[in-house]
Amino acid sequence: MGRILLKGGQIGSSAGVYDAHVLIEDGKIIDTYNWDEEPEADEVIDCEGKLILPGLIDAHVHLREPGQSHKEDWETGSSAAVAGGVTTVLDMPNNDPPVVTMADLEAKRELVRGRSYCNYGLYIGFNGENLDEINSSDAVAVKFFGCDSTGDMGVRGEAAVKELFGKSNKLIVVHAEDADCIEKNSKTYSNDSSPSVHSKIRSPECAVIAVKKFCEIAERLGARLHVAHVSTEGELAVLNEFQKITCEVSPHHLMLCEDDYEALGNFLRVNPPVRSRNDIFALWKGLKFGEIDIIATDHAPHTIEEKERDYLKTPSGVPELDTLGPILFNSINDEGLTEAEVVKLCCEKPAEIFGLKGKGRIEAGFDADIVVVDMDLERKIEKVNLFTKCGWSPYEGMSLKGWPIMTFVGGELVFKGGKIVGGKAGKECL
Repeated sequence: MGRILLKGGQIGSSAGVYDAHVLIEDGKIIDTYNWDEEPEADEVIDCEGKLILPGLIDAHVHLREPGQSHKEDWETGSSAAVAGGVTTVLDMPNNDPPVVTMADLEAKRELVRGRSYCNYGLYIGFNGENLDEINSSDAVAVKFFGCDSTGDMGVRGEAAVKELFGKSNKLIVVHAEDADCIEKNSKTYSNDSSPSVHSKIRSPECAVIAVKKFCEIAERLGARLHVAHVSTEGELAVLNEFQKITCEVSPHHLMLCEDDYEALGNFLRVNPPVRSRNDIFALWKGLKFGEIDIIATDHAPHTIEEKERDYLKTPSGVPELDTLGPILFNSINDEGLTEAEVVKLCCEKPAEIFGLKGKGRIEAGFDADIVVVDMDLERKIEKVNLFTKCGWSPYEGMSLKGWPIMTFVGGELVFKGGKIVGGKAGKECL
């Protein structure tokens, strides 16, 4: 692979945007150069008028292999990722079978190797009895479900939680909803089968109770804790008391609310559920004030057929990899977020929290994982243009301004102009 020069663009970092060329060679960024100096290159790509960002890092995805490849597989999921400007994904362990041992992890690694267009890291799950396997593994992090969600991996019992939080040598990523609270609400609303009841059964109180409990245990036992998909103002209030604990928010909790059940029905069913407009406002405020550390999709595809079932038979989750970049870039155009905030939330901070070396920055020596964005390109989200195998989006019909036009993974151009154009360049982050 020769030298590639991305010429004449504007580079985004957490410090702001500046005019510069980017020189790439052998999968690495050689350096950046002022516009008035042009280094020699084997290939020059004109990026005039375009925004050049570090590839987005999505720390929370469910690509469904092994076990449910009819919903998504690594080819389709990683295609959706690079189309959405994502160059690294961290994949959850609630597969079929669940990834809870080193043997499970190695089997999944073999399944994925050579099949991903984007880079990837693999989680291991906690089942209440596998601490030794967790600590011996080279997983990127451990996922702990505080209640059952898709995959039924919920662990109850304070003794098991304390063992994990007190002895784990890995970052713990927690799905924080309280199982007792959910069970109580399920009985209260047992005669209601409308899709909107989901936000009542898994109420804001259930999330706040769990976040408070797990944060207190983590602080007492010294665990490294990261709270997944924060969805309520109450959770942020709790998290503000625990400065060492990090958290994430998902796009659907920023973009959609309880009012949208009327149009989307079970296609909006997700755990934790969408919330009120007041919660959406609080989450956006949390992003602006630094109370939320990263944005991660919780990309969780299910088939259209599954989503068209009755509420009690419908799985929870929405696909979001195709749309992550466009939603973020549209927010820049709408002055909701700045370029610097997007880079911090979706590139630099995820790399820092999850220890992803060489990721998240356009600087000399870093991996050449790059997305080039046309901030003036405006189009609608349509099924026909999605790469995810499930073939639908909760944002279908939404018009967004700012779309990825090129995505480089390890210096290889894998996505351009709406099409996959490169090979499966993704490597595991170890």
